[in-house]
Amino acid sequence: MRARLRGQRTHYHHGDLKRALMDAAATLIDIRGRDALTLREAARRAGVSEAAPYRHFANLDELLGEVALEGYEMLITDLEHAGSARGVRDAYLAFAGDFPGRYALMFGPLADRKAAARRRDEVEHVAELTEEAGGLATLHGMASLRLAGLAD
Repeated sequence: MRARLRGQRTHYHHGDLKRALMDAAATLIDIRGRDALTLREAARRAGVSEAAPYRHFANLDELLGEVALEGYEMLITDLEHAGSARGVRDAYLAFAGDFPGRYALMFGPLADRKAAARRRDEVEHVAELTEEAGGLATLHGMASLRLAGLAD
């Protein structure tokens, strides 16, 4: 192995850095919650330098917004494939239970304005998909009670 010479540039290719950062962020959020995430920690978990996240995200809020929006895509896919009102209910509650940190992020405050604006459309879509299963407010309440350990 050749030693790097002073001033010699190296090229590091991660593959899909944005995907790796989002995966790292989502995993950390689901395990330890939103407050545990920093850009530095996402970079560490993705195996890249601390500066690397800034190639795709201006700040932590932007990363959080993207993770939240991706969570909606996942939830909507689950709901669309549920097949029945009971299936929609079960899919919604399963998503909240399987991804508790991401679920809290999705329905909590988002500082990234672009993501917050796009989220409105996603929430409307989820509301439409859950209408026959009791509605979004009912399912969200059930999921929140379950996550708090107050319901089965």
